[in-house]
Amino acid sequence: MDTEEPLDPRKEKRDLWDKIQIVMQPVGGLITALTIALVSYYGSNYLNKKQNDESKINLYTQLMSSREQSESALRKDMFNSILGTILKKTHSLDENLLQLELLAYNFHESLNLMPLFLYMERQIVREKNPALRAQYRERLYRMADDVISKQISSLEGASSSQKMFITFPSDSIAHKPVVSGEVAIDWADSKVFYDSVKVGIKSNIYRRVVYLKAQSYNVAEKTVNVRVDIETYLNDKSVNMVTQEFTIDYFQFPMIDNTRLSNDMRIALVMRDFDYPNFIELDILYFPGSHSSLKEKPYYDDVVKKLLMDQNVH
Repeated sequence: MDTEEPLDPRKEKRDLWDKIQIVMQPVGGLITALTIALVSYYGSNYLNKKQNDESKINLYTQLMSSREQSESALRKDMFNSILGTILKKTHSLDENLLQLELLAYNFHESLNLMPLFLYMERQIVREKNPALRAQYRERLYRMADDVISKQISSLEGASSSQKMFITFPSDSIAHKPVVSGEVAIDWADSKVFYDSVKVGIKSNIYRRVVYLKAQSYNVAEKTVNVRVDIETYLNDKSVNMVTQEFTIDYFQFPMIDNTRLSNDMRIALVMRDFDYPNFIELDILYFPGSHSSLKEKPYYDDVVKKLLMDQNVH
C-alpha cells in the first residue's frame, strides 16, 4: 500500500508591490485618522472664529444703530428748535444768524438750506443800519462759503473739478447806475469730464461736454443767470443732451443742488467769487451720485443696472 507523502505548503513569493501594500496599510489608516483630526480641529476653529466675528459685527451694528438713533433724535429736536427760532420775528438778526449757523454746520449734508439763506438775505436787506447790513451780509456769505468748502472736501477723491471765469464786458462799468437790476451778458465756454464703467472685460467710456452760457448778471444781488447744456457721449457716440437754465449765487451747495446724469453721475456749479467788474469764478464739480446728499436717493433702474454690471464682472 502506497503511503502518501505530506505536501508542504509552498510559500507564495511576494513581489515589491505586495510588500509596499503591507507597509502602507497601517500608514494609510494613520494618515486617515490624522486627516480627520486635523479637519475637525481646523473646521471647529473656523466655525468658532466665524461665530466670534459675526457676534462682533452684530454688536458693532447694534451700537452704531443705537448711536444713529440717538443722534437722529437729538438732531430732530435741534432742527425743530432752531427752525422755529429763525422763523419767529421776535428775535434779532444776530440771533437768527446764529441759529442758521447751527443749522447749516449740523445739517448741510441732509437739507437744502438755500431757501433759508435766501430768506435771511431778504431780512438783512431790510436792515436800516448800513454798517450792520454789511456786517450781516458778510457773515452770511462766509457761512455759505464754509458750507460749500465742507461739501467740496467731502467730495474730494471722488469728484473731478474745473474752474470757469465768467468775464464781464469791457463796458460793464458803464452800467453802474443800474446795478440793482439785471444786465445782459453774452459769454460762453465749455469743459469736458470723463468716467468709465467696466462690463466684463469691456470698458464703456462716458464723456460729458458741459457748455455754459452766461445770459445776465445782477451786481447788487451777486447773481448770474446761466444756461447749461450737458452733452453725453458713450464710446464717442452722442447719446443725449441735458439742458437747464438757472440762477447761480453764493448759496448753491453741490451735494444738494446738482444735476443728475446717466450712469448715476452728478454735475454741480458753485460760485466761489463775484468780483465785479472783473470776473465771476465758478467751480464745476463732477461726482458719482453715491456722494450726493443724504436726501438724494438713487433711481431703481440705476441700482439694478449697477447690480447687473457687478454680476457680469464676477
